[in-house]
Amino acid sequence: MKERLMEFLKAYNMTSTRLADEIGVQRSSISHILSGRNNPSYDFIHKFLQYYKDINPKWLILGEGSMYAKEKQTSMSFEQQTEKSTPRENAVQDEQRSNKRTSDSPEIEPQPYESPHIAKIVIFYSDNHFEEYTPKDKK
Repeated sequence: MKERLMEFLKAYNMTSTRLADEIGVQRSSISHILSGRNNPSYDFIHKFLQYYKDINPKWLILGEGSMYAKEKQTSMSFEQQTEKSTPRENAVQDEQRSNKRTSDSPEIEPQPYESPHIAKIVIFYSDNHFEEYTPKDKK
């Protein structure tokens, strides 16, 4: 397991100290595993796999399979892209789709764009008081 732990550290560009801090184990426990002095404890393996859910437990413990539990997906389906898109990205995608329509498609009148305005500014201070500012309407 020493080799796989070293491979993990290299793949994540991480130090053993940072790994210990992230998963909540003593730094010396990782140092002892990497030096070959000790085998990893159940507690170490459990904390590691709880924190790094994308790591394949069979790979870590037995050296079988790939490092990752599921191979990283390189592309998304249309549904996944739509779910993860922001409202602005959705608007851009909708506009791109409408530009691809054929000439016999009915034309839709564009709606005037109303830019957002600042409604209120709140400043919080370290002593727990705050100030509120509301801009005056420019009509």
